[in-house]
Amino acid sequence: MTTYIGAVFNNGFVSRLLDLSLRVNTSENEDFEHEIARLCRSMQRAQGASWALPLATAAATVDLVAEVLASSLRTRLPAGFEERLSLAAGSRPVEEYLSDAASAIRKLDSEVVPGYGELPMAPWEVSLAFPEVIDFKYWVETDEFETLDECLWAGFDSMHPGECASRATALIAQTQEALLLFPDPDVLRSTLSQSIPWVSRNVLREIVRKGNEHLAELHGVSRR
Repeated sequence: MTTYIGAVFNNGFVSRLLDLSLRVNTSENEDFEHEIARLCRSMQRAQGASWALPLATAAATVDLVAEVLASSLRTRLPAGFEERLSLAAGSRPVEEYLSDAASAIRKLDSEVVPGYGELPMAPWEVSLAFPEVIDFKYWVETDEFETLDECLWAGFDSMHPGECASRATALIAQTQEALLLFPDPDVLRSTLSQSIPWVSRNVLREIVRKGNEHLAELHGVSRR
């Protein structure tokens, strides 16, 4: 199988699906259907991902893998793919695993995906949802400055001016989203602390405040 077709199996959605299945198989606390729901939820919340790969197309991609396994193309699959697929399937036949995955994705495409109160956000989801918040850790944890205000201002200043329209605004938006999604301080911390050890509502509010100050003072963006 040519390299660029092999990427369908070794990269992208199929690879992420196998990653999550392997994680379920090595953990007593994870559930296959829950991880499928989280994967679909993550794709739906990212408009770019949902536009490029609708869930119906994602399910069809899984069906395509099953069809390839049942065809003469099977001998041309990328090296190691079938072994990895078998590990992901666990005790089930790979055909059943792929059929169950495709069916679950199609079902979630036609229903309301579970919210975070019903199905808590997993650490890998946190990494997808709040990458700028995670990357801002140096400016929160550094002892280079005497006060948190100085640390945060320096953090936004480090993005100025070239990255303010992309990274600074994304950081502010992600921080506000975290505050809105998890208004309970204990839930916020239990959900995000594995990926963001320093997280608290107070620090997140300060990031929003300093970010808005930066945009207002240096970019003329109104805070009203």
